Amino acid sequence: MRIKSFVVVFLAAAAASLAAMPTKQELLEAEEPVRELMRPALEAMRKGSKTRADVARAAAGLAEKEASEAARLLLLKGAFTFFVEAGAFDDAIDVLAATRILIPDIPPQNLANMIETALRDMPRSRADSIYRILDGLKSQIRILNEQKIASHGGRYCVIDLSAGPSAFVYPVSSVQEGTFNTDEYKTSKLVLRRIEPGTFKMCGEFEVTLTKPYYIGVFEVTQKQYELVMGQVPSEFKGDKRPVENVSFGQIRGFSDGAKWPASSAVDPMSFMGRLRARTGLDFDLPTEAQWEYACRAGTTSAFNNGGGSEDDMKNLGRYGENHADGRGGYSAKHTAVGAYMPNAWGLYDMHGNVWEWCLDWAGDLSGGMTDPKGPVAGAFRILRGGSWGETARGCNSSHRLRLMPNYRLRHYGFRLALPR
Repeated sequence: MRIKSFVVVFLAAAAASLAAMPTKQELLEAEEPVRELMRPALEAMRKGSKTRADVARAAAGLAEKEASEAARLLLLKGAFTFFVEAGAFDDAIDVLAATRILIPDIPPQNLANMIETALRDMPRSRADSIYRILDGLKSQIRILNEQKIASHGGRYCVIDLSAGPSAFVYPVSSVQEGTFNTDEYKTSKLVLRRIEPGTFKMCGEFEVTLTKPYYIGVFEVTQKQYELVMGQVPSEFKGDKRPVENVSFGQIRGFSDGAKWPASSAVDPMSFMGRLRARTGLDFDLPTEAQWEYACRAGTTSAFNNGGGSEDDMKNLGRYGENHADGRGGYSAKHTAVGAYMPNAWGLYDMHGNVWEWCLDWAGDLSGGMTDPKGPVAGAFRILRGGSWGETARGCNSSHRLRLMPNYRLRHYGFRLALPR
């Protein structure tokens, strides 16, 4: 009974490729016609010639042919409910997948409350059923989000975090162009830019080839974005649009599974990356050191990614130790709001200065002729790149490397997202 009430409310909350959600009045008006459509199957079940699974299949079949959106939704609710009651959980998940139900349409806090209530009140013997359904839904979310990115071929990937830390899912979209240096993309949405494969001179000396495209954050992850995923802000210097800092490699990826890179790309479930992956179905991560520098340079070979190498160049590219007083981004001390200085040729901001950015790699010596390098297999220190608000101009150039223990955190250290393809 508890499962039935849960899934009916759950399914009623979303619409897939069914266009707009029918109104309450439309649903009420559709109830009697749907009963008439289902009467033969229900009568056969009462007589014992059909099972609940048979009735569910009948409802799903009728939904495909029904023109009324309200009737279709009621039939799909029925199909889903009968499949669950029959223990046909894979079929129940297929109903959701086949109708392209958009889970983000559910108010996230309502969904979280429903799941919590269902799991608390349900008989223990049925609890595994809900977990199995939720696992299936997460798989479908992953497939749908991968399809969005692959089929749209967008230059940018956007994650909507506005539902906050209690969200069951964060909507993901793929867009070709957009104006991203706005408050929205520094607070409630994350935006990443697609980087195409290529060859470059890492640290201006070692030839490196990247064979696969990837996405990387247009901005450093901000304090508001971090809060919408994690529910709290660890930064010492507060500001919604300022970069999150005082975070360690372990907090970002985890201290258990997340510490095993490059042997494993897994992350801890409760880490920032773990929560973001669970709510998008996509394997977001930190960039490798090579990915970071390739994206930073954007085709340049100079000390800074605007083609120059002087102190004046650095003053226009990011917050560092000598330009706090310029007040850009609304702050005249320490780091400032992301996107306050000039972007590089690929539209990426703050690759020089503001906060040091964690990379995946263990620290080690570089060499030429590398293809898709992941760094040493083990080590004591992880790499950070880009410099910070406390560095000299030289300490913020495209080649400068910092080594740090992965459990260390301070007000100079933040991060930028990446998404491998």
